[in-house]
Amino acid sequence: MIKNIIFDLGNVLIEYSPERFISEFVAEKNQDRFYKRVFKEQEWQDLDRGTLEYDEAIKIFTKDLPEEKENIEKLFKENIQGVLFPIEENLKLLPKLKEKGYKLYILSNFHREAFLEIERKCEFKKYFDGKVVSYDVKLLKPEKEIYEELLKKYNLNPEETLFIDDTLANTEGAEKLGISTIHLINKEKLKEELEKFL
Repeated sequence: MIKNIIFDLGNVLIEYSPERFISEFVAEKNQDRFYKRVFKEQEWQDLDRGTLEYDEAIKIFTKDLPEEKENIEKLFKENIQGVLFPIEENLKLLPKLKEKGYKLYILSNFHREAFLEIERKCEFKKYFDGKVVSYDVKLLKPEKEIYEELLKKYNLNPEETLFIDDTLANTEGAEKLGISTIHLINKEKLKEELEKFL
């Protein structure tokens, strides 16, 4: 029986859309390069892991994309809020799940500044019983140790725990530890997917 529900944030509770920022601000001829260089290289993971700071990231990306210096600075000085958008329908499920007695947790790869900002902006903190966020533990999903950290920290039984993530590798990582999972391919179907388990 499921007693604990662990949520990833990106594309589960918060839409993560670099494309929206790029299409709005970046010159068309630079869009593809901007996407690949900023969002798809090692530095983005280092930011998630908490081993790279925003000031240093701005310098690195600006060196490679000098013509987009202004937009690189905008992205990070606004704590990447330009790529993060609350999924209101999914956030509304949190108080309902709490009312039903489920313990709720966050397990997410996230930059420190971005996480603190989105947590404040969305006011979801009050619904969660705990969290493990990548920057804080210097670990990333799907590394086994990050799941173990959450289970151990809150004394969770994997057999009573459900984990929701939009990335297959991350749900597979959780399954190796005996945790039930939802690989959420369509963020609009969270309620429907949850109902299969609860």
